[in-house]
Amino acid sequence: MNECYFLGSSVPEGFFSCFDQLTPPLAGWYTYVLKGGPGTGKSTLMKQVAQALEARELHCERICCASDPASLDAVIVPSLRVSLADGTAPHTLEPPYPGARGELVDLGACWDGRKLRAREAEIVARTEEYKACHARCRRFLASAQAVFGDGERLCRQALQPRQTERYAARLANRYFKPLSARVGTQRLRLLDAVTPLGIRFLSETAEALCDYRIVLEDAFGTAAGVLLGALRERALASGYDCVVSPPPGDRGSVRHLMIPALSLGFFTQEKRCPLGLQATRTVQLRRFYDAEQMRAHKARLGFAQKAAKELLEEAAGALIMAKERHDALEALYIDTMDFRAVGRIRDRIIEEIWQRDWYGEEAQTTE
Repeated sequence: MNECYFLGSSVPEGFFSCFDQLTPPLAGWYTYVLKGGPGTGKSTLMKQVAQALEARELHCERICCASDPASLDAVIVPSLRVSLADGTAPHTLEPPYPGARGELVDLGACWDGRKLRAREAEIVARTEEYKACHARCRRFLASAQAVFGDGERLCRQALQPRQTERYAARLANRYFKPLSARVGTQRLRLLDAVTPLGIRFLSETAEALCDYRIVLEDAFGTAAGVLLGALRERALASGYDCVVSPPPGDRGSVRHLMIPALSLGFFTQEKRCPLGLQATRTVQLRRFYDAEQMRAHKARLGFAQKAAKELLEEAAGALIMAKERHDALEALYIDTMDFRAVGRIRDRIIEEIWQRDWYGEEAQTTE
């Protein structure tokens, strides 16, 4: 099973990060934090580690880069409590307890510094161009959020929360039969993010984890957020572990919810975020809004949807330009690298992960 997520996304304020999920406070968890410039092989190293572990029948979660979904930002091996992560900006990461629960892996030690210093002017220019493209993206995202937020405010005013919560209770009674007295745990994972292709939803992961997929059609996601927030609490209280996908920028809210033990998922279909997901069941959430209020604001809501979509397309265009600049920047580094040395680092990491007793009975009892 190819289980892929995002852990970060561009937002108006900069970069929304859930990268703390790579270093959970669990006894025995160990994180390799990769450092090095663009083109130093961080993503390739992580892909090769994942492939080697999967060949040995270990399950890996792959964390895609929102700026380039073909690249990896991290790999998580849940059964061994180990992760590898790109620790460079914008998702700067450090091992929480160096040496005990993680280590820095410096791929910069494998480059020819003399060649890079000779290219200083070009590296600086390409880096500033890359940053400027991301700044342009954030400006369009801010504008999109402003107009979409106007529609969200109108929907909140028209929402009938009691009806929404009663419906959540009925769904919970139908699907969440109590497992035990334990409270479930949640993993924060993003199923969608702003990418050069627009808002990309990882439908492959949803379909792999959930045989039963309930799509909640809700133009601005307001009722869906209330409904899924209530379902999350009820699922956790019933002892089910959940994969929670928040909207980028708001860790406390829920846009998508998966309960792997039940092979069940709930997914929000907004106007700005096409899922491309084959639904088992589709639920229209219009009935949870006051129909008269929604009709009174029809023109405003339609404008908000259309304008936000066009602005998001411009934001995606800025990310396309950013990727082009980043590719040019990578090219300046690639031919300075000793990739045989990088390969030796990769092989060491693979063997350490495979051979080390990451956590045993003693570690488990200390949680």
